[in-house]
Amino acid sequence: MAKRRKPIRNPDHGKGLIKRLANQRSNSEATLGEPQELFTIMDFEVSWGYMPDPAVAEMTQADKDRMDDICPLVHTKPQSLIQELRGLVALYPKVPCLTSWLINCLRFGTTAERQEAMERGQELFRQMPDYFFSRTTLADLWLDENNVEKANALIFGKGCELSELYPDRKVFHISEIRNWCYICTRVKILLGQPQIAKNYRDMLEDLEPGTKIIRHLDSMLSSENTQLIRLLNELKGLASGSRTRE
Repeated sequence: MAKRRKPIRNPDHGKGLIKRLANQRSNSEATLGEPQELFTIMDFEVSWGYMPDPAVAEMTQADKDRMDDICPLVHTKPQSLIQELRGLVALYPKVPCLTSWLINCLRFGTTAERQEAMERGQELFRQMPDYFFSRTTLADLWLDENNVEKANALIFGKGCELSELYPDRKVFHISEIRNWCYICTRVKILLGQPQIAKNYRDMLEDLEPGTKIIRHLDSMLSSENTQLIRLLNELKGLASGSRTRE
């Protein structure tokens, strides 16, 4: 089980923070005769500190300072940032986090803006498949579209373990692990595997206990909400299939 350490401004913080036992069987509701999922061992460092990005280093100091202002607003005032982020993405197409932020803002907009978010998400993943958030962002978009199987393939498909996706990386930022655990939890809920979903929630709590995202995941994982989320997703899937046939 991962152990929580007090965050410090040290690039070595988090060394050996997450170590999961290989072949630990879940106690999910796997049906008789079906193989139960296994936890794959993960052994890497988690950092709460600043991780330099060469692409961001190419930006003007004024724009880098503006990024610091924009970041917390992406989730609180997304609509207000769309036009500004469009301009920044056009100016700095090689800074992927700007595109990721724009996609997140577009997700909460009009039908046309949500479609643009999907198009940009697919293009970002096509151009930068190794960028951590290009994968999780696209998986999140697929979940928004009720396409759980596509999201599952991106996150849990063959070769999608972190150690295989990023064999040369030994350090991940907490924002990456936070996003990964959130998407994993959401996918597993919609696949009807709440116990496995809870394991990802617990992994995140080891790192960031008592945070808003933990409370949100707890709400999603309550038995009533889990069943409701699955039911609504199935109904939306049926409605989408009916429209497609028409």
